[in-house]
Amino acid sequence: MAYRPRYQIILDGAIFHVTWQCHNYHWLLRYDWAKKLYYHLLLKYKEKYRVSFYSYHFMDNHIHLSGKIEGTKEAFSALFQVVNSQVAKAINKQLKRRGQVVLDRFKSPCIQTDQALLAVMHYQDLNSWRVGKVEHPKMYCWSSYRHYAYGERDPLITPAPSYLGLADTDEERQRFYRQMVERIMSEEGTRRRDYSKVRYIGDPDWVKKRNEELKETLWIKREAYLKRQQRLYSQAPP
Repeated sequence: MAYRPRYQIILDGAIFHVTWQCHNYHWLLRYDWAKKLYYHLLLKYKEKYRVSFYSYHFMDNHIHLSGKIEGTKEAFSALFQVVNSQVAKAINKQLKRRGQVVLDRFKSPCIQTDQALLAVMHYQDLNSWRVGKVEHPKMYCWSSYRHYAYGERDPLITPAPSYLGLADTDEERQRFYRQMVERIMSEEGTRRRDYSKVRYIGDPDWVKKRNEELKETLWIKREAYLKRQQRLYSQAPP
């Protein structure tokens, strides 16, 4: 996916799927203390920057999060600037290294529907299982799976509206959630979508429309920039 400015993709009040990789894909998050620090930094700053988190999955070299921007997209970006900067400094200090920890800018596709949000959450749930790190997602502690599947308390998580809509009771919701993930695990070999490499996640027509609008917006901005440059060039002394 070609780079596009985040402010032209993400919107105030949007539901998001954030991902970022460690620099050079190094396993800088393989330590429990690094994952724990990242978790607590998100917990510390989420209210200040008005960001709710619906789900997460921390791997050894990358991060997955979904949630909602309760405030502005500027505050949303500021939260990750603060959190990623602090975790990078801590990792470099602990490992006695220098340089980048986070590879480039984080990605934050917009999610349109409840169904799409659940699909992203399940995609995250299965990351550690998919690479053979665990035999079942319930065995991985750096994930929101056990909160949704078994009701395990998780202070970082705001229950996703799509999850709350699954049934009327906690027990029913947890059972449905487990069944959905088990079904995906059984079908994983026949179908799988990578939600980390798209700009928008939702109904195909909506995704197509948003991509076309983004393309048009960028074209207009590019044309305006070229015209400004031409005027400056024509006004320059010989």
